[in-house]
Amino acid sequence: MLVYTNINELKLTNSSVTIGFFDGLHIGHKRVLDIVKQNAKKDNAQSLVITFWPHPRIALNNDSEELRLLSSLDEKISLFEAMGLDSLLIINFTKEFAKENAYTFLQNTLVEKIKASTIVMGYNHAFGYRGEGNFNLVQKHQQNYGYQAIKVDPIEINGQKVSSTQIRLALTEGNLKLANAMLGRLYCINGTIEGGKQIGRSIGYPTANIKLLEPLKLIPRNGVYAVWVEYNNQKYPSMLNIGLRPTFGSNLNITIEAHIIGFKHNIYNEQIRVFFVERIRDEIQFPSLTSLKSQLALDKIKALTILENE
Repeated sequence: MLVYTNINELKLTNSSVTIGFFDGLHIGHKRVLDIVKQNAKKDNAQSLVITFWPHPRIALNNDSEELRLLSSLDEKISLFEAMGLDSLLIINFTKEFAKENAYTFLQNTLVEKIKASTIVMGYNHAFGYRGEGNFNLVQKHQQNYGYQAIKVDPIEINGQKVSSTQIRLALTEGNLKLANAMLGRLYCINGTIEGGKQIGRSIGYPTANIKLLEPLKLIPRNGVYAVWVEYNNQKYPSMLNIGLRPTFGSNLNITIEAHIIGFKHNIYNEQIRVFFVERIRDEIQFPSLTSLKSQLALDKIKALTILENE
């Protein structure tokens, strides 16, 4: 897949294209991209995705403090590539770009610069100033410019439309089953291992303290999880705690700590990836390290059972 950050470097004579932020690249997004690829093959065209970075809410300072992402830019690029797309254009989203007229973007970018033969849009997607570039606008001009406009209907799970917003909500509620079903894969985070206070090691459960590579990445609800930890392209069964570690006193900052079962290596300052499978329980305060150790033994058995049957 070719990745561009400058639209002037694109040299296309015929393209099947879609536009969006695609946070998480969930199963609804994948349906859109499948249709892009199908039409590219039918028309002997290039499949192209146009996406943005940073998130529009960050660029426009609109509730950016509360925004948490399902995927970093690097993760999105990898996911697009895994989909088998030909090209990806990443547009720097700025306040100036947000003011661009939707029809102007359609005419100058989609028609003239990338020579779109097919424009595929999700059911609720819109682009341009004030979101005026909706499907009706694109469809209205398809005969004048000679492209085909295609709208993709939503996918529903348990009566809920799949969306990045619904996935964020499910993760903040600890509903991994729904979040992973909507994503079509296990939710994951990437991080660097930092040194800790070695408390886990002292009770027989050493933990890897994880610092997120993407500070805006969404952290699931506090609690204990059954997870896979990937290190050097190998996955290890693990249990992970997200929270404030109340047993060890008052903490102001949330920590993410993984006990990699049977793992003996020193991986400080190295990167790992965590795949969330199932939430085991809430984080609770224990009266002693002995009672905590007893609960961790039960958590370990449950985590291994979950992961063996995953």
